[in-house]
Amino acid sequence: MQLHDSHVHKFLDACYEAGIKDPVRFLLDKMPRVYSFLKGAFPRGILPTDVDGEVEINDYFLRLEFKYEDCLREGRIPKGQAKYFEALIRKGFTVFLVGHNSFGEITCLQEWTLKGVKSVDPCDGKRFYEACTNWANAAQRKTL
Repeated sequence: MQLHDSHVHKFLDACYEAGIKDPVRFLLDKMPRVYSFLKGAFPRGILPTDVDGEVEINDYFLRLEFKYEDCLREGRIPKGQAKYFEALIRKGFTVFLVGHNSFGEITCLQEWTLKGVKSVDPCDGKRFYEACTNWANAAQRKTL
């Protein structure tokens, strides 16, 4: 057990020295992606994105994307993904970027539409639920 403990401590020390605040997240980011076998199939290194959630009502679409809260608050959405969301918005989609902490609790929300970006910060499950309900009601009334 001592040998494993020393390796863990060395890794954590190296993370600290490199400025890596969340070693678990760092490791998860390094894991192979679901679509890694498609490398080279699309231009510019593009790989498919996963869809965290999507809803359609009366031909209106809501895309849900969950991100760590610091990515939203610091504007660190990957460039390719931001371009993708902007293209969806031009097609009439609404995109909710839902920020969460390391415990999975909702902490902030960004609503991306043709009108711009509306932030709800702080946010929690109740406010997220309300935002989804408001979107659904507008879609049912066809007023989006």
